[in-house]
Amino acid sequence: MLQTISNDKNEYWNHFYASRDALKLSAPSQFAAFAAQEAGDAHLIIEVGCGTGRDSLFFARHGFDVFAIDGSEAAIAGCEQSRVAQGLERISFACCAVGTDAFGQTLIEARGRSGGPALAYARFFLHAISDEDELCFFRDMAAALRPGDRLAVEYRTIRDANGAKVTQPHFRRFVEPAQVVANAVRSGFVEEYGVEGYGYAKYLNDDAYVARAVFRKTATP
Repeated sequence: MLQTISNDKNEYWNHFYASRDALKLSAPSQFAAFAAQEAGDAHLIIEVGCGTGRDSLFFARHGFDVFAIDGSEAAIAGCEQSRVAQGLERISFACCAVGTDAFGQTLIEARGRSGGPALAYARFFLHAISDEDELCFFRDMAAALRPGDRLAVEYRTIRDANGAKVTQPHFRRFVEPAQVVANAVRSGFVEEYGVEGYGYAKYLNDDAYVARAVFRKTATP
């Protein structure tokens, strides 16, 4: 189910991130705090759809090596400014879009930065891409991650379709959690944890009904 389809998603997000001060969003999301506690022995975190960098910067401040990706050039420029302002050296950013050859190659190169376990992380990303791009996301994640690596995702579900939204209308899917799990499993992941409900991603009067899942890479796709 779609809420609104923008004619140019990249144009929307470039305008969105260029019109706000990334430094204002210094507090991490609730999901980032959860993921940091669940990271276990992972030294590297790869974030996809990093936006303002609030979560990536949080991970870096707490001792993780971080590689963050977003399809918006404006977002990445803002993230780099925040990195410099905070004096962080264990984090780097790249601009590329899911569904492109560059995305898969970037994930592989990012994963190669660490010989130890890794955690991939995507908050509010799956519902911002198409069904086809979701399949590409899991395919490329499976190709880049190693057995034992984990993937944490959080996204709006179909039960959130009629809820209040704070941001302006843009491309947004309302996702069926069972389909996400099926797509992940077909790509070589197993679900270790899953939950859904209200209260996990509240922002002002937008109390999104979201799903959270943690997958572990088990097999080569």
